[in-house]
Amino acid sequence: MEKLSKDLIFISQINRDGSGVTPVNSEYLYFLQENKFSKDRPFHLRCLSMTEKTFIASNFNSFVVKLKQ
Repeated sequence: MEKLSKDLIFISQINRDGSGVTPVNSEYLYFLQENKFSKDRPFHLRCLSMTEKTFIASNFNSFVVKLKQ
């Protein structure tokens, strides 16, 4: 499944070295949702937890996200 950043709730960013996650700050969130280069690029979603309804969204970076209702 693919979704745009405007359709996602960003919970945290997965560190590239796999050491954990970091929260998405408001400046980076603004960049993802409003920048003309990033807002129209789709994220590929993979299910992380069905009970929590979370996904891993991959583009250039990877994020833990939820879908907006």
